[in-house]
Amino acid sequence: MEITHDVSVKLLFFARSKELAGTKESTIRLPTKISYKKLLNVISENYNLETIKNNILLAKNEEVCDEDVDIEIKERDSIAVIPPLSGG
Repeated sequence: MEITHDVSVKLLFFARSKELAGTKESTIRLPTKISYKKLLNVISENYNLETIKNNILLAKNEEVCDEDVDIEIKERDSIAVIPPLSGG
Protein backbone atom coordinates (compact mmCIF):
# COMPACT_ATOMS: atom_id res chain seq x y z
CA MET A 1 0.00 0.00 0.00
CA GLU A 2 1.41 3.34 -1.07
CA ILE A 3 1.16 6.28 1.32
CA THR A 4 0.69 9.62 -0.41
CA HIS A 5 2.33 12.59 1.25
CA ASP A 6 1.09 15.22 -1.15
CA VAL A 7 -2.02 15.66 -3.24
CA SER A 8 -3.17 17.78 -6.14
CA VAL A 9 -5.82 20.39 -5.30
CA LYS A 10 -7.61 23.04 -7.29
CA LEU A 11 -7.25 26.67 -6.25
CA LEU A 12 -10.13 28.99 -7.11
CA PHE A 13 -9.49 32.73 -7.10
CA PHE A 14 -12.19 35.36 -6.72
CA ALA A 15 -12.38 39.15 -7.18
CA ARG A 16 -9.10 40.91 -6.25
CA SER A 17 -7.23 37.61 -5.74
CA LYS A 18 -8.15 36.63 -9.31
CA GLU A 19 -6.77 39.93 -10.62
CA LEU A 20 -3.51 39.62 -8.68
CA ALA A 21 -3.00 35.93 -9.47
CA GLY A 22 -3.78 36.54 -13.14
CA THR A 23 -6.04 33.47 -13.27
CA LYS A 24 -9.36 32.28 -11.93
CA GLU A 25 -8.12 28.77 -11.19
CA SER A 26 -4.92 26.79 -10.78
CA THR A 27 -3.67 23.44 -9.50
CA ILE A 28 -1.10 23.03 -6.75
CA ARG A 29 0.43 20.08 -4.91
CA LEU A 30 0.11 20.25 -1.13
CA PRO A 31 0.77 17.95 1.81
CA THR A 32 -2.20 15.98 3.12
CA LYS A 33 -2.09 18.03 6.34
CA ILE A 34 -1.09 21.69 6.51
CA SER A 35 -1.63 24.57 8.91
CA TYR A 36 -3.87 27.41 7.78
CA LYS A 37 -1.00 29.89 8.13
CA LYS A 38 1.39 27.77 6.05
CA LEU A 39 -1.26 27.23 3.37
CA LEU A 40 -1.98 30.96 3.25
CA ASN A 41 1.77 31.69 2.95
CA VAL A 42 2.27 29.15 0.14
CA ILE A 43 -0.68 30.52 -1.85
CA SER A 44 0.26 34.17 -1.23
CA GLU A 45 3.89 33.68 -2.25
CA ASN A 46 3.14 31.60 -5.35
CA TYR A 47 0.26 33.70 -6.67
CA ASN A 48 1.30 37.31 -5.99
CA LEU A 49 -1.18 37.85 -3.15
CA GLU A 50 1.18 39.30 -0.54
CA THR A 51 -0.56 42.71 -0.62
CA ILE A 52 -3.92 41.23 0.47
CA LYS A 53 -2.65 38.20 2.41
CA ASN A 54 -3.80 39.45 5.82
CA ASN A 55 -7.37 39.87 4.59
CA ILE A 56 -7.82 36.62 2.64
CA LEU A 57 -10.18 33.87 3.74
CA LEU A 58 -9.54 30.29 2.62
CA ALA A 59 -12.35 27.80 2.12
CA LYS A 60 -11.94 24.09 1.46
CA ASN A 61 -14.74 22.55 -0.58
CA GLU A 62 -16.95 25.62 0.02
CA GLU A 63 -16.46 25.59 3.81
CA VAL A 64 -14.44 28.40 5.40
CA CYS A 65 -11.33 27.01 7.10
CA ASP A 66 -10.65 27.59 10.78
CA GLU A 67 -7.37 29.48 11.19
CA ASP A 68 -6.45 27.55 14.36
CA VAL A 69 -6.84 24.01 13.03
CA ASP A 70 -4.63 22.05 10.63
CA ILE A 71 -6.35 21.46 7.31
CA GLU A 72 -6.71 17.87 6.09
CA ILE A 73 -6.47 17.81 2.30
CA LYS A 74 -7.47 15.02 -0.05
CA GLU A 75 -6.82 14.54 -3.76
CA ARG A 76 -9.10 16.77 -5.86
CA ASP A 77 -10.23 19.01 -2.99
CA SER A 78 -10.71 22.64 -3.94
CA ILE A 79 -9.42 25.64 -2.02
CA ALA A 80 -11.17 28.95 -2.61
CA VAL A 81 -9.15 32.14 -2.10
CA ILE A 82 -11.62 34.77 -0.98
CA PRO A 83 -10.28 38.33 -0.78
CA PRO A 84 -11.77 41.20 1.19
CA LEU A 85 -15.03 42.35 -0.32
CA SER A 86 -15.67 46.01 -0.98
CA GLY A 87 -19.04 47.58 -1.41
CA GLY A 88 -20.06 50.47 -3.50
